[in-house]
Amino acid sequence: MLLFLRFLPFLLGILNATLFVAQSRYPASYPWIVAISPVLLVASVLLIGWKRHQGAALFQRSIPSLLAVSAAAYTMLLAEGVFAQVVLPVFVGLASFLCLELMFLSVYLPSRYPVNGLSHLNLSLVPITLWFLAFTSVGLTVFLNMTRVLPVAVMTAAVSVLFWSTSHVESAPAEQRRWMMLGAWMGFQVGILCAVLPFNLMLHGTVAAVTVSLALRSRRYLIAPVIPKKIIILEGASVALFLVLILSTAAWV
Repeated sequence: MLLFLRFLPFLLGILNATLFVAQSRYPASYPWIVAISPVLLVASVLLIGWKRHQGAALFQRSIPSLLAVSAAAYTMLLAEGVFAQVVLPVFVGLASFLCLELMFLSVYLPSRYPVNGLSHLNLSLVPITLWFLAFTSVGLTVFLNMTRVLPVAVMTAAVSVLFWSTSHVESAPAEQRRWMMLGAWMGFQVGILCAVLPFNLMLHGTVAAVTVSLALRSRRYLIAPVIPKKIIILEGASVALFLVLILSTAAWV
């Protein structure tokens, strides 16, 4: 059993990537092929933690990866060409592999587990996940004439979950709930921007990813060791300048 679990991250990474490739070749069957990927990821996480009675704890730590895979499956609805056939399968395969590999190391080989490995992975997946969600949600309002409430609802739910699931490991439940509420408010604002700004889909994804990532980054300013004030100002100014350049130079459609 342990040998199977050791190879499970690699096997699931390959399997999930294959499912996305298969979905790109059989678009009429959407979403039934890619819908299997998040289910397999959850089952694998619980399987790794089952022996050590850590299934519930590992599941919470896997939520950003699960949301990333689900967002990629959501994006397959509008993806085409190389994006659908190569980019999304590779992303899902790597995300699945890294998530399970780090979880296996944390449970069975803690001496080889990189410090804060899962936290770093989760935070790195946040902007990509938000890009997928904003890109697809706005695209559905454009191409399928769906309600503008869709990006608002999707971003509100996703950002609240991401703020909660990426909270510092030592934060109290009450603090996690506060971050979740702040995430919902932040996601609501970003969703409104996605619903009203007349940009192309890629820029919508970029604005959502950059804006929320800065908000998540700001949490680090409250945790020791304290980041120098100059770096905080530089980071905030850089993101603000980037957003101003996007908003002022992008072609409105």
